[in-house]
Amino acid sequence: MKTVGVIGANGMVGRNMLAELEKVKIPFQVKRFGRNDEITPLDVAVLCTDNPVSRILAGQLKDKVKFMVDMSSEFRLDPAVPLVIPEINANAITAQTQLIASPNCTTTGLVMSLAPLQAHYRFEEVFFCSYQAISGGGKQLLDEFNKAGSYYAKNCVPMIGSLQANGHTSEELKGVYESRKILSIPDLKVYCHTVRVPVEVSHSLGVTLKADKPFDLKQVKSLWNQFPHLIYSESVITPKEVAGKEQTFICRLRADIDDPRIIHYFVTFDNLLKGAAMNGRQIVELLLEKYV
Repeated sequence: MKTVGVIGANGMVGRNMLAELEKVKIPFQVKRFGRNDEITPLDVAVLCTDNPVSRILAGQLKDKVKFMVDMSSEFRLDPAVPLVIPEINANAITAQTQLIASPNCTTTGLVMSLAPLQAHYRFEEVFFCSYQAISGGGKQLLDEFNKAGSYYAKNCVPMIGSLQANGHTSEELKGVYESRKILSIPDLKVYCHTVRVPVEVSHSLGVTLKADKPFDLKQVKSLWNQFPHLIYSESVITPKEVAGKEQTFICRLRADIDDPRIIHYFVTFDNLLKGAAMNGRQIVELLLEKYV
């Protein structure tokens, strides 16, 4: 029997991953491990752990497991580790790829909207402002949000992650560098501002995209709707409607007033699903189907 171990199974990410793995149709056995448990040999280990712990585990498990899927940000920008969204770059994984990283939740929503257009347009610049749910900050932030007088209640906080020496936050830099890696566009110009908003579940982004030629809006909508787990809607879609759904939703597409090479649109998706556990589950499914 194929085996998949969830390490950090008691945390929020781990619990969500266990729930997602129940959707996998391929026969396999799930094993649950706390962060300090002795880990038995596995076909696939899913690391639902913080960065330093993932780093330690990756070294400890390399002779015990065939594959590791890391849900932290520890290895995302490591050139030797593929950063994978299965709908976009599943071919980055081979039978020899022992360690695979799953991307940042906000980056996931952005590149899901960009990837279907990549074969038809050469991107020059992409701008986005994020509206990120409280749950993206983990259980501790959710608990704080639900306390009376929370700083995050009825508020927008333009600071997610740690502030870097260049004035950008770690979350904003993830949006830049992870997007370039997933799309294999190392010189892609990405400008962003990340904001925490008083919504419990589902991230959103307002996106402006500039290409090398005018956009055909009818074609753009069609490309989006043909892409797996992506839906374009002529109606307004909000975080409330998409919570609990697997698809990434796009609405409010329009051409720029002055430049037909520029479009504007709105993206929203469940950050706990496609932004996290669902993407990890899809990677596990791919490994079980092709390599285990």
